[in-house]
Amino acid sequence: MRKILMGTTAVVGAALLSSGAFAQGTTAGTGSLAPGQGQGQSLTAAPAPSIAGAGGLSVRLGGFFEFSGAMIQDDGDRARRFGARNTEARSRYDFRNDMELQVFIDGRAANGMQYGAVLEFQSDNVGTNGSTVNFDEMYGFIRPQGIGTFYFGQEDSAASLLIVRAPAAGALGGDAVWDEFIDQTGFFDGSPYIASGINDGNDATKIGYLSPQFAGFDFGVSFAPNANEGEFGTEQRNRNTIENEISAAIRYRGTFGPVGFQAMVGGMWADAPRNITNTAVFSGTERNRPQDVNAYFVGAQIAAYGFAFGGEYARGSYGGASVGRRALNDGLEDSWHYLIGATYTLGPVVFGAVYGQGEQDNGTNAAGVAIADRKHTVWGLGAVYNLAPGLGLYVAYNNIQDENVPLTAPSNARFGGAGTTTFSQNGSTTRTINIGMAGIRLAF
Repeated sequence: MRKILMGTTAVVGAALLSSGAFAQGTTAGTGSLAPGQGQGQSLTAAPAPSIAGAGGLSVRLGGFFEFSGAMIQDDGDRARRFGARNTEARSRYDFRNDMELQVFIDGRAANGMQYGAVLEFQSDNVGTNGSTVNFDEMYGFIRPQGIGTFYFGQEDSAASLLIVRAPAAGALGGDAVWDEFIDQTGFFDGSPYIASGINDGNDATKIGYLSPQFAGFDFGVSFAPNANEGEFGTEQRNRNTIENEISAAIRYRGTFGPVGFQAMVGGMWADAPRNITNTAVFSGTERNRPQDVNAYFVGAQIAAYGFAFGGEYARGSYGGASVGRRALNDGLEDSWHYLIGATYTLGPVVFGAVYGQGEQDNGTNAAGVAIADRKHTVWGLGAVYNLAPGLGLYVAYNNIQDENVPLTAPSNARFGGAGTTTFSQNGSTTRTINIGMAGIRLAF
């Protein structure tokens, strides 16, 4: 899942890597928009030197390494929740590592056409020892001169690549790094947030197209037959994920004197899973097959004189953590969230603040009696100090109030579902999370 803190990979192999991925948004105070896909990182490192590959292709390396520590207070960490009388509450502090290593392979034909591939290795919440590495993205591209970019393989959906989100600094945001310190054992969907950007297409194997920019506008569209990654062989055809996913978006970026502005509108549409016997995906029967998925997303940012301000809004027939990734059971209403953010840049320091809310339908209990919706509120303050080229230090505080968090897949018993159970502890149905973080990030 894509975090606000991370810079996204451009869909051409020659894309520049961000050295300031903490400070997202239009480049405040310069009247120009920052380069980069979607998040609009404010600082950009020079391209890494390349080595010669076969057939005249060039090969470059890039990526990032990140280390952070946190103090966590989470109602979900209490000993009572884990059941056993002798169980201790979870520790209130922890460290984490994260890394990505990207290989850019670029070529240019005699007629000016660019082509190549991007391979992205990651070690992000993979394996108990933190040393397991897998492919996050792995795709090829062809870019005929003046026509746009055609890409194919494991890469983000078109709407995710063109996304404009609320600006933030450091580990802030609806789905920022704070969630990686949170335990979700026993909670539904494996993630404590619902205010994410439009989904990244699960990095499923897909085909897509991104247009050139015309008078400030560009657009994109992508298609994935299912939500899995093609190197898994035939497993992706088991029909236990959403199918026939189409993603599309249009974006505008422009400058007006000292003011930079960007905005986008996008959406995705997919068929619900067909293999309903896989209860790990959702609960249901043939009689109450889940609803087809749709999600709509709008975002905008404006920046000038060191300040940046913007927001985002998502709504659609989807559930769970990531906008558009999970089909709703029958009888459940649409989900939505909004997020606003602001940053101020003072020399090498970027200050930021975010606030957002979201809501998802919990359906009924097993007796068919309606229960309260999940209501999620997040806010945070943070700062980033760009210590040296490619090197940033950050601090952040995030507060999350999560009311009526589902423990089982939300469903409506009046439509044949099993009903929903929700979080409750010491008479309270609100899960409160407070998390303070500090970290260092090296982008290269």
